[in-house]
Amino acid sequence: MITTQPIKLTSKKLFEISIMTYLKRKWWLFVWIWGLAIILLLDSKKDSFEFFLFLFCITFTILLVVQFWRNAYSKQNKLFLLERYYEVEPDIITGILEDGTSQPIKIEHFIKVIRSSQYYLIYIAKAQFIYVPFDSFKPPADKEWFDNEVINKIKK
Repeated sequence: MITTQPIKLTSKKLFEISIMTYLKRKWWLFVWIWGLAIILLLDSKKDSFEFFLFLFCITFTILLVVQFWRNAYSKQNKLFLLERYYEVEPDIITGILEDGTSQPIKIEHFIKVIRSSQYYLIYIAKAQFIYVPFDSFKPPADKEWFDNEVINKIKK
């Protein structure tokens, strides 16, 4: 069993994670929208429909960013942003919040893992994940054990 260092997810980091996860899944949509916006901007003859499409491209992007920002800074995420640490065993991960409450989750209930250059996102549901930064493992052997015993089981 290993225990992570205390982890505190901030609203800013949640916003960053949300935006990056969305862009990794829907990058093609933004390429298409901004490509269309640039083509419409470069067109010398603009009619009202082209102007409307250009405004739609800009507005859609702004509204999407605002939606992610509102979600990240919402009071409804207060529980998600509490400081916590994890006790990890080969078959269960227990999250222990700063107020002492704990939530054990069996490894078999996780559905996927996203590994970035700085953290793991371990998904319980489509939009619910556990955030585990690499620096929460103090001895490097703990991170290696976590990779081998937990992450590899989830990926299968």
